[in-house]
Amino acid sequence: MSQWNASELSAWAAALHAGQVCAAPAEGVYGYVADPFNPEALQRVLKVKNRVPTKGCIVLIHTFEQLKELCPPLPSGCTDAIATHWQPGQPPVTLILPALPSLPELLTGGMPTIAVRMPQVEYMHVYLKAAGQPVVSTSLNLSGEPPVTRAEDVPSDVPALTLPDALPGNPSRIFNPVTGMWLR
Repeated sequence: MSQWNASELSAWAAALHAGQVCAAPAEGVYGYVADPFNPEALQRVLKVKNRVPTKGCIVLIHTFEQLKELCPPLPSGCTDAIATHWQPGQPPVTLILPALPSLPELLTGGMPTIAVRMPQVEYMHVYLKAAGQPVVSTSLNLSGEPPVTRAEDVPSDVPALTLPDALPGNPSRIFNPVTGMWLR
C-alpha cells in the first residue's frame, strides 16, 4: 500500500519531468530530487543547495536496468558490491561507479564516476517507479545545517511527497568498490 495516491504521484512525477526541483523522503532525511539528465534541473538543485558543481550528485535508481542509463558495463568488483549492498534489509549504501561519458558534468562533478544508490525501502520504490527514471537526490539542508527529517520542515514552495512520521536522520554510507574505500 502506498503512502500517496495516484494523483499525488502523477503530479509529483510531472513536475520532476518538467525540470522542477521536487522533494521526497530518502531512507534517513528528506531530499531535493530532480531529473539527472536535465542540465537546467541539475543547475536548479545546485543553486537551491548552494552546492559547488564539482561535488557531483547522488542518483537513485528503481531497477538494475536503470544502471545502463548511468554506467558502462561494470567490472566484477562493482557488480560484487551491488550484490552485497543492494539487497533487502541492508542499510543504505551509495556506490561510486564508473560513469557513462555522456552524462551531464553537473551530475558527475566532472569525474569519470557517478554516485548511485538503489533504495531498499518500499516508499522510495513507490515514487521512483512513478518517476519512471533515475532521479538525483541530495539532502534538503544547506551544508552545515541540520538535516530535514520532518514533513513540516519541507519547503512549501517545491512539489513534495511527505510521510507522517519523522525520518531517522541518518545519511547513507558511500563506498567506492574500485578503490575499496568507504567515503562516508
